[in-house]
Amino acid sequence: MAYGLEIKHKKHLHLVGWFIWLSVFAAIVASGWYGYQYFTKGDLPPFISAKALQADSRVDETSVSNVQVLQHVVPKDEPRYISIPKIDVAPARVFSVGLDETNQLLAPSNISDTVWYNKSAKPGSGYGAILMDAHNGGITRNGVFANIKSLQVGDEITLERGDGEKFIYSVVENQSMHLEEVNKTGMKMMLHSANPDKEGLNLITSDGNWVPKYKQFDKRIMLRAVLVD
Repeated sequence: MAYGLEIKHKKHLHLVGWFIWLSVFAAIVASGWYGYQYFTKGDLPPFISAKALQADSRVDETSVSNVQVLQHVVPKDEPRYISIPKIDVAPARVFSVGLDETNQLLAPSNISDTVWYNKSAKPGSGYGAILMDAHNGGITRNGVFANIKSLQVGDEITLERGDGEKFIYSVVENQSMHLEEVNKTGMKMMLHSANPDKEGLNLITSDGNWVPKYKQFDKRIMLRAVLVD
């Protein structure tokens, strides 16, 4: 009787051991799968918070003071500030930028600023489109363009030039586009006004998932507005 009990005890431990090893193996496989999905596509399992993982850690999130905003100076015919009342964007600084070595539009270094592509149109030119970009958010706080996705047709955006003159633009189109389509046709579209007969203002920001493999988000918000007469 004692020997029989001993055999049953060993079988029980043997089954428990297999269960533990199978659980560990399953956890390793699952971790590898989720890791691959996140690295290549930005997909995260539902039980992991996405905020800290789906943001660009290279973005400067230092606060910009009111004094720094007021002291911002640009040439008189270039955009100096952008304001979007509907989403509580108070005057945010606009900086002139070009393209990097891969022909990608340079982004603002600070999360509180915006940039204007200096080969696009200027406010008051009466033709073409002004192309601007800003961050949607960072690890600790939102960026200037965090909520432009919510803007609807008819909402207004104001640009102030270096000479103090202000121009108001009305939203006519707002969409989220996959990065592949952005690179294929989207950026060409954003260099033109939504209405060929009116000066345009086009805004870009990131959307979707942060993809570590490419160090960028997999979608873009593409907003187009035109000058109000």
